[in-house]
Amino acid sequence: MLLRLIKYFRGYVEVALWGYAPERFLNLCSNHNILIWDLRQEGDVYYFHISVDGFRSLKPLLRKSGTHVKISKKNGVPFFFFRYRKRKILFFSIFVCMLILYTLSRFIWKIHINGNDSVSDDSLLQFLEEKNSSYGTRVSDIDCTKLEEEIRSCFQSIIWTSVKREGTTLTIDVQENLVVSSQPSGTKLPEEFQEQDQKGYDLLALHDGTIESIFVRKGTPNVQQGDEVKKGDVLVSGALPIYDDSGTLTDYQYCTADADIQLKTEYAYKDRFPAKHTWKKYSGRLQKRYGISFGDTYVQLPWKKTGYEQYTVMDTRMQVRLCDSFYLPVYFVCRTYEEYEEVKSVYTKKEAKQQAALHLTEFLEKLTQKGVLILEKHVMIRTEKNKYTVSGNITVLENTFQYAVNAAQVKDTGDEGNVENESE
Repeated sequence: MLLRLIKYFRGYVEVALWGYAPERFLNLCSNHNILIWDLRQEGDVYYFHISVDGFRSLKPLLRKSGTHVKISKKNGVPFFFFRYRKRKILFFSIFVCMLILYTLSRFIWKIHINGNDSVSDDSLLQFLEEKNSSYGTRVSDIDCTKLEEEIRSCFQSIIWTSVKREGTTLTIDVQENLVVSSQPSGTKLPEEFQEQDQKGYDLLALHDGTIESIFVRKGTPNVQQGDEVKKGDVLVSGALPIYDDSGTLTDYQYCTADADIQLKTEYAYKDRFPAKHTWKKYSGRLQKRYGISFGDTYVQLPWKKTGYEQYTVMDTRMQVRLCDSFYLPVYFVCRTYEEYEEVKSVYTKKEAKQQAALHLTEFLEKLTQKGVLILEKHVMIRTEKNKYTVSGNITVLENTFQYAVNAAQVKDTGDEGNVENESE
């Protein structure tokens, strides 16, 4: 491939050879180290490729062998420039295109993220944007080593990462911890609590409920399995009592409490939606348009109206690339228009139950994303004045709490405030 490019840039010609002893001519070329290639025979005529310098040295060999040659085709950059030497606008356009390509090659236009599961692509892309390492960032401004360290420190579930720059592409490979973290889902230990200074911090209940299980790593438990607790009750104290040999309490050692606590609690659920609604009835008619997108700018080729009064739009985009790692901020777009008609109707009882079940499922999915385990759900649907009302209770098992300065320490120091972090 490289040799072909060199030949094309230096220029070469296709030659037709005929005469008394063409075989002798070919042997003479070999003896004089004149390179010819792509040799073929058509009747009494031989065709082959030869460089421009090689063609100029053929005259004595032709005289010795009694053969004749004729140029049948010219190839390569020198002939291209000679052929279009009077078209200055063409060469200026080529120069401008090459300058644009060189400028675009200095920025990142494609980001590949591999190996992530619990951490979404959107979260990582948002992080990269905050660190000024996202789309449109100069390649020279990205410090791969520093970015690797920042990703590991920001996302606790990521234990290994690799950041590579190649062309206009930024590739991020991550590996997540397969062991479930002991830190409760949705509860983040504040940085000031991790300093382990002389302050003590308690674990407080976020909701009313029943303790299903408790495992304390650090601190003094104030509850046990089966206890009923109220919101704000201290579950694990950050004060560790110190006793002397006689069993007398002498002092407290303060720490940041740490525990796994499974709390059985109930969430109140309520939802309302009107009985009358408008839905889209699709006619099945589709139209496709093709265009080019530059960032947020879309140019349709050719421009033509759909003729639909109401329609939905769906885009299929393909990013332009010159090679595997050289992407450009240009997209080929296939835009699909689908016609529909708005129809007004009233939910039947069956449709209302389906709609209520859909809303309930979305609510339960949000709870599940917080690490909440759904145990039971009891909901009822009622009709009242052209509306449907869904209400009930959802019993869950969650491992979550909030932090607060140890109550005994607040009294000793006179600190009226407390530091807390709610996981909701």
